[in-house]
Amino acid sequence: MKKLALLALTAAFSLVSANGFAAEKAAASAPAIHKAKKAEKKKVASAQKAQAAKADASAPKAKKAKKHVAKKDASAQKAQAAKADASAPKAKKAHKHAAKKHAAKKEASAAQKAQAAKADASAPKAKKAKKHVAKKEASAQKAQAAKADASAPKAKKAHKHHAKKHAAKKEASAAQKAQAAKADASAPKAKKAKKHVAKKEASAQKAQAAKADASAPKAKKAHKHHAKKHAAKKEASAAQKAQAAKADASAPAKKAAHKHAKKHVAKKEASAAQKAQAAKKEASAPAKKAGKKKAASAAK
Repeated sequence: MKKLALLALTAAFSLVSANGFAAEKAAASAPAIHKAKKAEKKKVASAQKAQAAKADASAPKAKKAKKHVAKKDASAQKAQAAKADASAPKAKKAHKHAAKKHAAKKEASAAQKAQAAKADASAPKAKKAKKHVAKKEASAQKAQAAKADASAPKAKKAHKHHAKKHAAKKEASAAQKAQAAKADASAPKAKKAKKHVAKKEASAQKAQAAKADASAPKAKKAHKHHAKKHAAKKEASAAQKAQAAKADASAPAKKAAHKHAKKHVAKKEASAAQKAQAAKKEASAPAKKAGKKKAASAAK
């Protein structure tokens, strides 16, 4: 306990001594600190004054620069406003155009929907009309095929006749060539006989040609008459088909599909007219050919 008390007293004495020494030291250094503080304050004040003088000196320039910047900003804003005003009509026009396009698209879509609904509503009637037309076309095709079958023997007969004529011409030509070869091979005495034979053959050919020329108008007339009758039949058949198609298209049951029926009838009429024209050309072709042949033979 005594030791502890001694230690506490020693510590207290040391603390007091230290505080006294510090106080003495602080008292001795106080004037120096005061002087340093004053010098610091003077330096700060002079720095502030220099800063204020600098600011006062640069104030007009800064003010001028600020005004210049403000003017630039104002002119830029005016230019921007002018640009916006100039582009406003174009933007308005583009907006109107886009609105018109959108409205047109909507109208087109509505029209397409209405057309589709109309087509769906008229589909059964159109289907029925289409079937009727198809049946009529099938029956017309059958009639045409029957007519072609009926006219086949005549065409075959004509072909045979033409083949026979061609064979006869070839035989005559071969006979003439053989005769000429025989005449060439014969002796000088046969020259006179050859001339006589040649004269006889020439006269026979002339007589044959005269006979052919005499019978040509009759044959041409008969051929023309047959061709005219055939063309007239074809034209009458085409006219009947067109009339039937027109009558079917105008029936009360097909009023819903009258546009389609009219188009179909017009196509059929055009087709019938084309067929009639083709038949007429086919009918007149042999006559033209015969005329050309006759002209060629006359030229020879």
